[in-house]
Amino acid sequence: MRRFVPPVALWLVCAAILAVITSRVADWFVMTDELLYERLALSVDRLRSPVPHVHGVVVGSISQLYPLLLAPIFASRTVAQGLQLAHVLNAFVMLSAAIPAYLLARRVTCDTRASLFAALLTAIVPWIVLSSFLLTEVAAYPAFLWALLAFHVALTEPRPRHDLVAVSALVVAVVARTQFAVLAAALPGAILLAGRWRAHRTLGLAYLAGAVLALVVVATGHSVLGTYGSTTSGNPVPASIAPAFFSHLAVLALGLGLVPFVIGGAWLVRREPFAMLASVTIVLLTLEVASYDLRFGGGLVRDRYLFYAAPLFAIACAAALARWASPRWSLAVPTGVLVAGFATAPLPVFEKLNVDTPVSIVDGYLRREVGGLGGARTFLVVAGVLAALLVVEAGLLRGRSAALALAACALLLVTAETGYAFERLFRLDGTAGRPLTVDPSGQLGWIDRAVGRGANVTLVPFPTITGEYFTNAAYWWDAEFWNVSATRSAGIPGRFEWTPSTFPKLALRFDRVGRADATAPGFVLQAVGDTRFHLAGTVVTNNRRAFLVKPEQPWRADWTTTGLYDDGWTRPGAVARVQVYPYPGQQRRVLRQLTVSVFAPNGVSARRFTVGPKSAVVRDNEVSVTTNVCVPPRAAGTVDVRVDGASRIANDPNTQETFAEPRNGGVQISRIYLSGQIGAAC
Repeated sequence: MRRFVPPVALWLVCAAILAVITSRVADWFVMTDELLYERLALSVDRLRSPVPHVHGVVVGSISQLYPLLLAPIFASRTVAQGLQLAHVLNAFVMLSAAIPAYLLARRVTCDTRASLFAALLTAIVPWIVLSSFLLTEVAAYPAFLWALLAFHVALTEPRPRHDLVAVSALVVAVVARTQFAVLAAALPGAILLAGRWRAHRTLGLAYLAGAVLALVVVATGHSVLGTYGSTTSGNPVPASIAPAFFSHLAVLALGLGLVPFVIGGAWLVRREPFAMLASVTIVLLTLEVASYDLRFGGGLVRDRYLFYAAPLFAIACAAALARWASPRWSLAVPTGVLVAGFATAPLPVFEKLNVDTPVSIVDGYLRREVGGLGGARTFLVVAGVLAALLVVEAGLLRGRSAALALAACALLLVTAETGYAFERLFRLDGTAGRPLTVDPSGQLGWIDRAVGRGANVTLVPFPTITGEYFTNAAYWWDAEFWNVSATRSAGIPGRFEWTPSTFPKLALRFDRVGRADATAPGFVLQAVGDTRFHLAGTVVTNNRRAFLVKPEQPWRADWTTTGLYDDGWTRPGAVARVQVYPYPGQQRRVLRQLTVSVFAPNGVSARRFTVGPKSAVVRDNEVSVTTNVCVPPRAAGTVDVRVDGASRIANDPNTQETFAEPRNGGVQISRIYLSGQIGAAC
């Protein structure tokens, strides 16, 4: 057990320091990722099942390890309390990667100090800023390194039990992050390079069993990658994969402060078990990420998906420094990668820390100070060459002092980058538009306070602010994130689905008397200004432009509309229609009172509109028109809304695509109200 003392001590010290920083984060930053993993964790506690559920429905999320770790943290606590504890837990879980990094380095170098260097470098890379968020990277980072450690043991000490441990570690890694399915090819690839495939029959049988299981899954109509099955579509080897491959490695090197990449990359060019295993893993992982970024990521280098390879370079660097000798021709390999990669790297600039590419924090400074994109690329190419020359110079000096100087340089550069990443994280308001260190749950957790965290509340997303996309989406993200009781989402299919398909939604349709085809227990949260439909029920409270309602069971609508834009604006030249439905048990035709409130578009001095037989003119302020509608007992009564004229109106916040397209309209219907009083026969 003595061999665990140094890495465990290093882990605890570094994690304690990191926890002080991450515990400052009191709000979400990455949507809808953080919402997903919070919901998965809450479902484990609520349903007492490790199977991934969202909105009460089983989802194909394979990356369930992190939600399982979070589940005890969020159990029986407010979201704010759970979030703070989760950020502390994140620090200790993510930095536990230092332990397998140390053990792997110890196997490679047989040197305690060199292994501690590799472990420390693993623990201070700038990507540890991801521990500030609810992301699978937190658990995936150590899981990846434990898998590589198990692979190395199986490669160097081929025995059946080692093969089984390696397969088990692979399964855990994939459950930590689906992306690691690519590791299934890493160990066989290293075994083939080492020429030791005959000693791994147990591994072969395990892989055969896995292949059969995968075929069964596919045959039943499912994807072996779960919700990430769509990433296999398209050409996996795009035409520009080669430059993207090098630019991804160059950005990884930048996050490592260049020196460990140069030294480690040169050391990896050898026929040694770890070198072969690491090289195969790095190539496979980089190709996977580069292919994904080209096909689905707009060509942006998302180093968030690649940083797992950083400790492999750290371990290789430690191995080189442990037995320091004059550099050889192998230095040309990492130097060439840096030159080719930086020459084409996109180097994007973002106002805030970009979680997909934390290394981009330096791009703005470089492009601003050294002459734009071209100047930044040239600077980094020169920096890569200078890093190689620095290693050559240190090699000529020989001796342990040169190795220590290079190690100190690497640690200093990486520490500076990591510190800058956290400084950028806290410098500006978070992506929610609020200070990241201020707890907003006092305002946003009102639903739990109104009905209790154990209640069931169905959200019905709809815009609450005109002319905004992100603000409206964030409103409903907040409603779900900060309230444990927000357990479902419902609405008309295709309208305001601001969460992806991993968030199942109740698709609502209404029949000729207003009955919904779906019903859920508990309460409903519906925007005051929702102009699509209104569920009948008793209002519990009105807060933040939304009604919390105890709906009638089964669900039914008081009224619905047709002919409007999804967010309540009237269409040019079209007639909008409000259908008012009979109440339960209605036996005769009765009069109901309907009020329609409207706003004119900005810049319009006056616009005439009619609601049924009544007309009015809307100018600067909201105008309401009340009319009677005759409702039969077995069908809907209707009221037409017509508008004279059309002009430019706010863009449609239904999706990011529709919000980017201009449109014209007449007036915005801001609210439709049906009186509960029953009038005379008609």
